[in-house]
Amino acid sequence: MAKIIISSEDKVIQEVELVKERVTIGRKPYNDIVIDHKAVSGQHATITLMLEDAILEDLGSTNGTFVNGLKVHRQKIVAGDKLTIAIFELQYVASPARIAATGKIEVMNGAHTGKRLALNKPLTTIGKPGSAVVAITYAGGAYSAAMIDGEIGPSVNGAVLKEGGRRLVHGDVLDLAGTRMTFLAK
Repeated sequence: MAKIIISSEDKVIQEVELVKERVTIGRKPYNDIVIDHKAVSGQHATITLMLEDAILEDLGSTNGTFVNGLKVHRQKIVAGDKLTIAIFELQYVASPARIAATGKIEVMNGAHTGKRLALNKPLTTIGKPGSAVVAITYAGGAYSAAMIDGEIGPSVNGAVLKEGGRRLVHGDVLDLAGTRMTFLAK
């Protein structure tokens, strides 16, 4: 699993595992990584994990975001890169852990009928924020689905996902705001 080690004046302040696909960094308390310093913008930057890549993006901060000493707006980062925000150094320690792409989701209706999504990360989110979002996790040799967001809860085989989620088995049908998908274990 990828993580960020935050330090200032050669003292480690915090270590944060990047468990979400998009991690926000900033001074305001609603960020995933909060750096409470006046030189850090309220919403300073994001790190987005996509497939094998990690992308750092400055969100129009006042003082800028730097990778290995160079000011950047949007930059792919790799293990060992040193990010600088104000007086803080954030070291990107490792690339995201991957798993063998054995599980898949196949869309059964709508514009994307027949499309398959390989579940090759420990955590995959599917859906549209504000409408319905489900998280599919892989741990201990099994896949599980849990609701993250949505007014109408996602369901598996017609049963609404409850808090804590549900283990998936081959052939399970997920319904996410009207989009039906089949879980394929192989």
